[in-house]
Amino acid sequence: MTRVSASTAWQWLIVAVFIGLISVSPSLNLTPSSLIVTSFHDSQRLLELLLIALVLLNSLAFRNKKSYFLVNQTVSYALYGVIALAISTSYLAHSPRHALLEISLFAGLSYLTIFVARLYHENNTLFITRLSDILWAGILLCMVSFYVGYLTATIFKTPLTWPAPFHGFSNIRSFNQYQLWTLGLITLPLLTFDFKNAQTRRYLHLGLVAWWVLLFYSASRGALFAWALGIFITASIYKKSAWPFIRLQLMHMTAGFLSYEILFQLIPYLRSTVLVTGTILRDSTSNRIALWQHSLSLIQEHPVFGIGPMHFAWLSQTSAHPHNSVLQVMAEWGLPAALIILTIAGYGVACWLKRFNAHNLQAETKLNRHLAIVLFFTLTTCAAYSLVDGVIVMPISQVMMFTLIGLMMGFYRDRQFSGAEVKVEANKMVWFKPIFAGVVLLTLAWSAFPEISQSASGSEKRFSMGYSATGPRIWLELK
Repeated sequence: MTRVSASTAWQWLIVAVFIGLISVSPSLNLTPSSLIVTSFHDSQRLLELLLIALVLLNSLAFRNKKSYFLVNQTVSYALYGVIALAISTSYLAHSPRHALLEISLFAGLSYLTIFVARLYHENNTLFITRLSDILWAGILLCMVSFYVGYLTATIFKTPLTWPAPFHGFSNIRSFNQYQLWTLGLITLPLLTFDFKNAQTRRYLHLGLVAWWVLLFYSASRGALFAWALGIFITASIYKKSAWPFIRLQLMHMTAGFLSYEILFQLIPYLRSTVLVTGTILRDSTSNRIALWQHSLSLIQEHPVFGIGPMHFAWLSQTSAHPHNSVLQVMAEWGLPAALIILTIAGYGVACWLKRFNAHNLQAETKLNRHLAIVLFFTLTTCAAYSLVDGVIVMPISQVMMFTLIGLMMGFYRDRQFSGAEVKVEANKMVWFKPIFAGVVLLTLAWSAFPEISQSASGSEKRFSMGYSATGPRIWLELK
């Protein structure tokens, strides 16, 4: 009985840190005063590391002997191959410690997927409800900050220097990542919940429109293109089953654009003031093409083992990552590891579509039907955005990504074993084992400690890693 209570208390602690990262840290800096961190990015990274450490300790202390989740044997061998290649490329990298830091970070996040999947399995409806509440809490905090800034600028006729008043992220594109991870999931209450009070539905609609205003204000062409592509692919696969979700998206997007025009074009015109200095129709360009070309050169020079995880930052003078997830993995991990990772991802999507296609969803409950569509849309949209931005780099985005994967795993397994008794043989347990969790935890602590210790000691340059590029990777490197 004590063990059960301790396990439950530990789960609540993990959930509390998750809420702090996803809901609170985009608006408030939660860093301990002893570290004196002024960067939201570094504060969020510390929370992510704490979350991963707690999840790994949970796996060590409260092992579930009757594991509900299995991994295909072929996939498990492929994962072993990725681990072997990752260790090899780390050994050959310029800074093995920093390469191992990124590897252990992603390995720890993989345990988060299992943790999320198990929480979903324990009570799926409650889990979806609470996750929606967590996301809405974070969104409301962001919108309060934004619209207070807007009202202040409007009343006092003080132009906003774009991209102000966003302040919770090191880059406004990181905020766009946060938006894309949430846009689909926060519509689930409107699609699936029966509200006794119609006013609640109106508030949710209003909140979604206000959230879209922020997307248009942030002027992200890549985010809108990724959203449109996600809508198109989802509509093509799920057809009529996806229409209730797509209708909501189109309705809120349209109302959001009109509201943006009123708030940032019409009202400033009537008050004879310029309120915003940048729009989504700007003609400026970025250096992404140059970064992609540099990535291709690195792939040609280091095709087998790559340059080492996280090492694009050491070989680029401009950006710490190439703003393209596929090129990043190929350049840093090598082509063999990238091929295995992409094959596993493709296999996972194929399994998902085989089980959750337009025909099979007709037999599902309303919640499960909409959840399957929303999860697929979110994964597709963020995967598309990762081809033009650092979706797999930023701390909140990383946690959201593996949370979504864990949710999809839990949903998939629940449908697979629905109504059947699950029996798991010990020899089928693969690499998600406590002993591996211990290795990952020790590696993560060893590789992350020097920068954290440096900050705690009061050094002038916080979390300095010594690479040549400007901007965030693990920490926010300031030049």
